[in-house]
Amino acid sequence: MRIGIYGAGREVGRSAILLESGRSRVLLDYGVKVTEDAPEYPLKFEGLIDGMIVSHAHLDHTGYVPHYFTESETNVFMTPPTHDLSYLLWKDMIKVAKRKEIEPAYNMDAVRLASQYVVRTDYYETTPITSEISYEFYDAGHIPGSALTKLYTKEGTVLYTGDVKVYGTHIQRGADLTGVEADVLIMESTYADKSHPDRKVLEQKFVESVKETLDNGGFVILPVFAVGRAQEIVDILVSHGVENIFFDGMARDATKIILRHPDYITNAKKLKNVMRKVHWIKTQRDRERAIQEPAVLVTTAGMMQGGPVIFYTTALKDDPKSKIIFTGYLVEDTPGRRVLEEGVFEADGYEFKLQMAVERYDFSAHAGRDELFKLVKNVNPQYVVAVHGDEDNTVRLAEDLKEEFGIKTYAPKLGERVDITL
Repeated sequence: MRIGIYGAGREVGRSAILLESGRSRVLLDYGVKVTEDAPEYPLKFEGLIDGMIVSHAHLDHTGYVPHYFTESETNVFMTPPTHDLSYLLWKDMIKVAKRKEIEPAYNMDAVRLASQYVVRTDYYETTPITSEISYEFYDAGHIPGSALTKLYTKEGTVLYTGDVKVYGTHIQRGADLTGVEADVLIMESTYADKSHPDRKVLEQKFVESVKETLDNGGFVILPVFAVGRAQEIVDILVSHGVENIFFDGMARDATKIILRHPDYITNAKKLKNVMRKVHWIKTQRDRERAIQEPAVLVTTAGMMQGGPVIFYTTALKDDPKSKIIFTGYLVEDTPGRRVLEEGVFEADGYEFKLQMAVERYDFSAHAGRDELFKLVKNVNPQYVVAVHGDEDNTVRLAEDLKEEFGIKTYAPKLGERVDITL
């Protein structure tokens, strides 16, 4: 069995892992790293593949899939919500590239062709890819439709986590770790260095900060990821009695898709009711009205690379009573990361010092260190391949798991291959 690292490895931002077993070759995710300039794509690999598995609908895992269909064709396996959400993201990738005057990696013909080759698979359905490899999805707990993928090969079993969250959140059940035992575990390591804070305490501090800002006559800008985080944050705010919430950007379409797949979230009826209590922004005029009196502005993009968040940030940049509050991971070289670290916003030709306060609360949908160790204990693998984390975290996780469980571990670099004999 050979595992080739064409994305992920010791980095966060793009995933592409080629699993070779016998004569079969399966690509696990095919994502892009979004930066303020041009996106960073996975490394090229030689030859054709027998199938592609997409773990979930975030750009760093699905954003490059249509590019494969500019030259070749193959089946792409994903859950129904992942397919619908990925289609939304693929279209947006083209739109953003054109807006930034960057050559898109693919066009709508490739998007439509990729979609035609999607095999929609629910959890707990064993599905063949070739005569040598089949797979089964389990709930990964990360975002709606996210999947742990268990691959059955003639050499042994492999579990690929994609992104995983073991403990449940407002809209997501935690990862299903029953039946996930495997010989080889390919796992993310984003937060291998720390466990996340107590969720209830975190929510209370977050809501207090939001309410305090509103009471002082300020606005709260909440840059959010369209898929998963936007819906989670709105649920938290409404559940704690926060009012005058505006909802903007691609998160609107993502929410509609998520609600079409009620079995993939904890309580679809509750989420639907929550979403009725917020103001949905549809036009530029709506945006201008939203900043007339203190309000919470839940908007994409989560790392501030584009979207309506640019309008709100530009309009409120000189208001010391207002805040920008981040709730997710901020990749290096993104506008959000610079806002957090320097208080300077730079995107779409704008650059200015913010007079607003900037805060961050760790509402991560990734597993923390304690959750990662719980995952390994449940999988009970002979080998672990740590990927999708910064270099320190990936190497540290591999070393710590080797010491804790006495198993063989790897932390491969981008472009490296790992050979495993079972």
